[in-house]
Amino acid sequence: MRPVIALIIISFCVLLIAVNFVIYTASKSSVAVHLPENYTVTAHSGSENTEDNSMEFLKKAVGSGVQILEVDLTFRKDGTPVLLHKDVAEDNEGLLFEDAVKYISENSQTVRVNLDLKAYSNLPEVVRILDEYSMSERCFYTGVKEENAETVRTEGAPIKYYLNISPDKSKKTDPDELNSVLEKVRNCGAVGINCNYKYASREMCELFHKNGLLVSYWTAKTKPVMLKLISIGPDNITTTKPTELNELIKKQSK
Repeated sequence: MRPVIALIIISFCVLLIAVNFVIYTASKSSVAVHLPENYTVTAHSGSENTEDNSMEFLKKAVGSGVQILEVDLTFRKDGTPVLLHKDVAEDNEGLLFEDAVKYISENSQTVRVNLDLKAYSNLPEVVRILDEYSMSERCFYTGVKEENAETVRTEGAPIKYYLNISPDKSKKTDPDELNSVLEKVRNCGAVGINCNYKYASREMCELFHKNGLLVSYWTAKTKPVMLKLISIGPDNITTTKPTELNELIKKQSK
């Protein structure tokens, strides 16, 4: 019986050593950084352990000097724009969009804002508020689907926007599939594509860049995903951990 116990103990120790080796190797992993010269990192709403779409998030993001912060934009039933991840906000629900814009405009001259649209019912009011605080040039829309692009283009102008669209996952590197996606983005008048990191590929980035369009991926939450994206070369990476991602890019660039 004792030899069996000894064998079990030895096997466990070998397994433990192997696991630790894998973890150590992963921690030392290195990739080549292929990010464009003017790449950006976007702080996803609620990043760095703050509450989604809150003043706490805005203050922390602005105070940390992030390049771009992302918020969810929707409307109350009376048309008032608010920050909230819902199709329709109830009365008195959500942080007032105007309060958020006012805070950003008064506390930063550089941070840009990704307005992730959850609804489209009163975009002219969004434009009015941005104009009032001279923020139009520093904001852009995401969350725009093909069927909503015309509304955004007409009622949300002149704010630029990305098209949220993804290639067939099984064909994410296929030239015909990627060209089809590119044409949809171009035909919708968008500045580029915004899609889940699961559809990310070097081929997509190269094709879009060749045609003067931008590529943005969301949402990087883990180191392996971050490493994958910085090696692929999108124009923007949205993450819940902007500090960690920026440090990783700096480290991998050495």
